[in-house]
Amino acid sequence: MTNPNQAHEAFSGTYAKIYENGRWLAQFHGIEVKVEAKYDDVPQSGKLNAGKKFVGFEITGSMKGSQYGSEFIERLSAAKDPSVPPLVTNMTMVNEDPAARGPYKVEVTGIKFTSWPVFIAEHGAVIEHDFEFTAEDYEILESVKDL
Repeated sequence: MTNPNQAHEAFSGTYAKIYENGRWLAQFHGIEVKVEAKYDDVPQSGKLNAGKKFVGFEITGSMKGSQYGSEFIERLSAAKDPSVPPLVTNMTMVNEDPAARGPYKVEVTGIKFTSWPVFIAEHGAVIEHDFEFTAEDYEILESVKDL
């Protein structure tokens, strides 16, 4: 049997984009969103090891991008003022690689940033910023079926 997946159809991150409220965040060239399942131990008679009960999940992620300006950092830094609530936002991640079998689109909601850079510099290097976040939920808006 021949593998139905062709190498040229694998997604390339080159075509991925991040949108916040419809605005392309073009400075970001890398993103990862992942889910960690949470389980509690459940003792069971007659067994030496505990069973596992699913009790929820945690969504975390990170974004990285080149520095072109400071507007995003300033929006996050506004939370230093006790009268300004921390930024909570939604983002849509889209990968529209033309060689893939279709676009893949995910909406991540309730994003709260847990770390961000304030100042980075290194002689002879392009400045790259890393931002980490948690999120409340996600939804796959457009999926690409496996063959």
